[in-house]
Amino acid sequence: MISSVLLPAACAQPSEIGSREERGEERSAVIGTGARADNTHTAVVYLEGPSCSGTIVRRSVEGDRIYVLTAAHCCTKSDPPKRVRIGFDYVDPSRMLPVESFQSHPCYDELNLDYDVCVVTATKADALNVEPIPLASAPDDLTVGSAVTVVGYGSTPATNTIRRKAEAWVSEVDPLVFAIDQTDDRGGVCSGDSGGPGLIWQGGVEVVAGVNSFAPGHELCNLLGGLGRVAFPGIRDEFLDKVLAGEKSTLSALRVQRRGITPGQVRDTYIASDQPDESFGERVDLLVGTPPGTGADRSALLRFELAAIPGRATLLTARVGLTLASTSGPGTISVHRVIKDWDESDSWASFGQGGFDPAPVTTVGTATMSVKSHRAISFDVTGLVADWLSGNAEDHGILLRADDGGYTRLLASEINPRAASSRPWMHLCYLPGPP
Repeated sequence: MISSVLLPAACAQPSEIGSREERGEERSAVIGTGARADNTHTAVVYLEGPSCSGTIVRRSVEGDRIYVLTAAHCCTKSDPPKRVRIGFDYVDPSRMLPVESFQSHPCYDELNLDYDVCVVTATKADALNVEPIPLASAPDDLTVGSAVTVVGYGSTPATNTIRRKAEAWVSEVDPLVFAIDQTDDRGGVCSGDSGGPGLIWQGGVEVVAGVNSFAPGHELCNLLGGLGRVAFPGIRDEFLDKVLAGEKSTLSALRVQRRGITPGQVRDTYIASDQPDESFGERVDLLVGTPPGTGADRSALLRFELAAIPGRATLLTARVGLTLASTSGPGTISVHRVIKDWDESDSWASFGQGGFDPAPVTTVGTATMSVKSHRAISFDVTGLVADWLSGNAEDHGILLRADDGGYTRLLASEINPRAASSRPWMHLCYLPGPP
């Protein structure tokens, strides 16, 4: 699974660009030895204000407006996009168009960067001679090893002001996001590339399959990059297609996470086979797996309050995330549906071995590059939550266990409120009624 709790790519600052860059010659760059100046993707533009990249994906029927696809974290009220700079070098653009409006995805969550897409509308484009790049359609057929061309105005990680491109390869795939491996001088994204496109070919046409969303919190940008997946129905069908057609998206979002010091919206604890009568609901950590040198088992229990979701809602996604404190061993955690009620005072003995469905809902690896880089895990529980909301199954929460000898320590909801963003969370995106 790709971790969602990542750092968005930041801004780039202008500087002098020498003649060898204008000629498109190679410049040594950690984001890829194959990275080159790009004079071909003229629809990839620079957003003044947040210092992000973007892609012109449509023009209005009248031709006087363009619609630029970028990242939602580039569309904040505190630092909104002001102008669209069009051209090879954003310091000396061929055109600058004023931004009229922007609309971020209703389910965008700034803490985990799910649904990190935004549409920016710019005006006075009547004489603009730029062909938009179309959006990818489902299925996009992205798999581990797929080739993707990333384009943007980001750093190299040296200061940069020109449009550049690099060939990248997909390393992890999730319904909402895909990651690219940027180790060993492989191509990738860096600071300032946020909002730029990840391009693939469909039916002989180059299309936007991803939106550059995040890069690791590392100055060299040499670990991995993450891109929002355009073809996902909750992004393409329910947001982009509607916004680009002048319609309003009806999507809603809910983030469930403990805010205070009492259980409230979230209950969590762990149980231990070698301490069968002990309860650990007041601990600041959740333990999963086998402690080194023991044959004991630890399993974590979590339940998120979902009463705020309308009864007729159509669920698009439900994801759970936890902050990783430490891990050892193989590190595969299985997620199970709990089938009995419990609270934070429960122990191994009181919960019992028959308290969960032995068939896992999903599994998540704690040893992937993204998890190791960002100290967080997240996993998809959409099917399970849909059953809870429809009444097909009772909501008693989930249990996390590891049978491979691994041992993982995660942060619990009891962690200090000043670190509340590190507490376990569930993020839901849904239509308030039937589709």
